[in-house]
Amino acid sequence: MKELYQKLRTFTGKNYGLYKSLSQRTWNFGDFDLEFLHVQGDSYAPPSRLRFRAPLEVLGFPKELGNFPLKRLALADFLMRRLSEELAHRADAAEKGEYPVSVASPGQEIRVRNSFWVGGPSENDGRAVLEVILSVKLPGNHREVDVEGVCELVTSTLPDVLATLYAGDKNVLAAAQKHIECLEIREELLKQIQDRGLVAFVPDGAVLPRESGLSDLPSRNAVPFKSPEDLRVTLTAGGRTFSGMGIPKGIIVIAGGAYHGKSTLLNALEAAVYPHVPGDGREAVVIDPSAVRINAESGRSVRKTRIAPLVRELPYKVSTESFSTLSASGSTGEASNLVEAVEFGCRTVLIDEDSSAVNFLIRDARMRRLVGSAGEPLIPLVDRIRELAGLGVNMIIVAGACGDFLSVADMVIVMRDYIPENATARAKDICKETPPERLPEDHPPFALGESRHFLPYMQELMPLVKPTSSVERLVKVRLQGTRVQIGFLVAETGAIPMLNCTAERCGAGLLLLNLLQNAQDVPAKECIEKICGEVSNVGFRKIPQGFSRDVELPRPLEVAMLLLRLRSGK
Repeated sequence: MKELYQKLRTFTGKNYGLYKSLSQRTWNFGDFDLEFLHVQGDSYAPPSRLRFRAPLEVLGFPKELGNFPLKRLALADFLMRRLSEELAHRADAAEKGEYPVSVASPGQEIRVRNSFWVGGPSENDGRAVLEVILSVKLPGNHREVDVEGVCELVTSTLPDVLATLYAGDKNVLAAAQKHIECLEIREELLKQIQDRGLVAFVPDGAVLPRESGLSDLPSRNAVPFKSPEDLRVTLTAGGRTFSGMGIPKGIIVIAGGAYHGKSTLLNALEAAVYPHVPGDGREAVVIDPSAVRINAESGRSVRKTRIAPLVRELPYKVSTESFSTLSASGSTGEASNLVEAVEFGCRTVLIDEDSSAVNFLIRDARMRRLVGSAGEPLIPLVDRIRELAGLGVNMIIVAGACGDFLSVADMVIVMRDYIPENATARAKDICKETPPERLPEDHPPFALGESRHFLPYMQELMPLVKPTSSVERLVKVRLQGTRVQIGFLVAETGAIPMLNCTAERCGAGLLLLNLLQNAQDVPAKECIEKICGEVSNVGFRKIPQGFSRDVELPRPLEVAMLLLRLRSGK
């Protein structure tokens, strides 16, 4: 720290741009090493990016916390939340609400992030090392360096901030261990439902409703979840017993009246593909990790997707064996979402009729007779769903009006005042009394073969991945709301359910940029899973521009969804 302080003192009266010279080396900062990853151009520009690195043992954490990836992930998440909370308090107390240091604000999930990372012993000379990236506003007086301000920042503000990352007392270590145990328990529960042939598990006492549509925090007045007795299973993890509702594989229909908790249950199952923090209320809810929710998506770009099992040839001889469009209808967009999810490894599909195209889901007997197969290209999902189940694809469908799905369901769950009941037997009796009327039709077969190859699929678009101006040396990932731009390629991600934050969209964009610049003629599923696995193991350090902003690691499925929506932005 002394050497950095002395260097900064030489900046008196110098141009602000001299700050950039600090990025040319690593500085000793007490227990931490400091690197200036990015230095802002002037005092009004977005903050600089500073990386601090320190061994866990130096920070007072036991060595064994860095020995396993699961523990490292949970510890990094714990420390990030601890620091984020501290900085939020400081910002509230600061004059005019301004504080020079900030860190990414985490959601309710435990995720791989570039802003907090614990590297394993094999990566760091036998010691687990914490890496922290902070956004820091380097002070200036107009175009000059504010030497007094930056010296105060380096000698007082930053050391005080970093002190939050030390283990300190036993209470901090106990809280960190609780965070780790929460993630370990989830992994044990996930393994047990897979061993038992279940697709999901919701424990008794879980808090599924959220505070509001704008907040992912648990509702304070929520009705705790309680499993029906005939669906109850008991699991053990972390020395504890968990009793709750086990959802078997197959076709599951969740029915019930409006505002009785159908979509709330589906939303909790959708969110359970990621682990959640202690106290979230959904931390012990687990589901098949490949689960994906699909929706109607009017206006989405589709390229070379075989939707023939769900859509016959379109008017004017438009083939659906390799379907492409710049603006799909809601139903063809949803059909594309389904077959693409299955192509890239999804084995559990989540559907809510409220966000689906009705003609994608069902078509009643009267309309079948009126229009006929020759006049209707769409083959409703209800006609194909048993075939999909036979291929190993599970379906969990929220249905408040589409009663035809009762006749194809393996299990029917009815929600009443947020409490589920097993209504399978009653649903079967109702279907016997009023069976659905369907006309026999021939359908093209579904196929669960190899995913499309990356290089041939992207060949015609790859020339568009180049700098967007003559002065730009690197291709950049840009975000405009829910729109992702990579070079001259663009994709709209607003309808991708689990790409719901800027950090995750940016992470998916950076991964795809890396794949496009190193394209190989291998299945796209394979290359996406490989790069996501590498980042999960070593962080974003090997991804170009991986530290330019705060990013999170999405699942391979979300990266694939972004890939499949890329089109020319020219």
